[in-house]
Amino acid sequence: MFDWVGLLLKTAYYYGQIIGLCNFKIDWQRGRVVAAQRSIIFAIAINVLICMVVLLQITKKFNLDAYFSRANQQHQYVIIVMVSLRMASGLSTILNRWRQRAQRMRMAEFVFRLFLKKPQVKQMSRWAILVKLSVAVVSDFLQMAISIDSVGRLGSKQFVGMVLAFWMSAIINMALSQYYLIILFVRAYYHLLKTKLRQVIHESQMLSETYPRRGAFMTKCCFLADRIDNIAKLQNELQSIVTQLNQMFDLQGMMVYVGYYIFFTSTNYITYSLAKNGLEQLHLTVRAVTLGFSWWMDAILNLFVILNLLDDHKELERLLEDRTLFTSALDVRLEQSFESIQLQLIRNPFKFEVLDIFTITRSSFAAMMGSIITHSIFLI
Repeated sequence: MFDWVGLLLKTAYYYGQIIGLCNFKIDWQRGRVVAAQRSIIFAIAINVLICMVVLLQITKKFNLDAYFSRANQQHQYVIIVMVSLRMASGLSTILNRWRQRAQRMRMAEFVFRLFLKKPQVKQMSRWAILVKLSVAVVSDFLQMAISIDSVGRLGSKQFVGMVLAFWMSAIINMALSQYYLIILFVRAYYHLLKTKLRQVIHESQMLSETYPRRGAFMTKCCFLADRIDNIAKLQNELQSIVTQLNQMFDLQGMMVYVGYYIFFTSTNYITYSLAKNGLEQLHLTVRAVTLGFSWWMDAILNLFVILNLLDDHKELERLLEDRTLFTSALDVRLEQSFESIQLQLIRNPFKFEVLDIFTITRSSFAAMMGSIITHSIFLI
């Protein structure tokens, strides 16, 4: 059977290398991550080129009228802030990739081995992978189309500036796609953990209802205790992946979430303006509106994969509460295994933090949406 999911993932990896995001090589056959000299030299060349273009653009004056044509000043400010944040996020991503290169290589190899260990994880996530990468492809192709369309309208300086902005946007989009894919694989593993835990709890409950014949009873309890210990070990590894991932994306994560806040607010404002005045009055093209919608879809996907993983973790904790329904005491080792995994979840609460400033939860997401609506009304 044709492995189209694997082809999509390999295409995303090679695309990341082309735009200068990946500075190491993945050996897909052996499941290893290596520091290939060719990959390093290519990444250095692309990153140096980006930095040189950024410095050249900073030292030159901008003619905003060439970019925005007859757009009003408020629209200009909204777009400038959005593009500037994505530029800053892209540059910080490039710099952090080199600063955290060894750490990222270790994480990539660990995640890749987990990925190969359970091939069903790829199949469980196939449609989410397709949707995410499709949105990313549409976004990048629209940016390319807008850049090509502006060749005759803009001068060489303005055109280079627009290409640079879209290049930075492609880098941050691919970095977020990599973050999304890792969280998605962790979530797929959580589904496997929940299935295994349900089976162990069901078998333990059935065992507690039978008369404890000493030899067979203790053997079965030890077997179930080993399975609980394996579940606890895998859960700890998955949580460690998420914790390290959040630490590596600390600064970029802060910029991205600030960008999401401004982007959602500006999207509400521009949507209202479109409904009131139309495309012609705002001098926007269908491509630009579609690009904005693709960014909106990408942000929603990134936020909800985190919220869904938090829900999966809460469900795992709820499943462990069912052990109180056992009719009689089990073997001491099995009881200790249940208590150990519960204490592990209590000691190490599963959470997503951005620079230790705020925690991502459904309540904080709802509060952010309420604040976005309020500021959108003020802006309108």
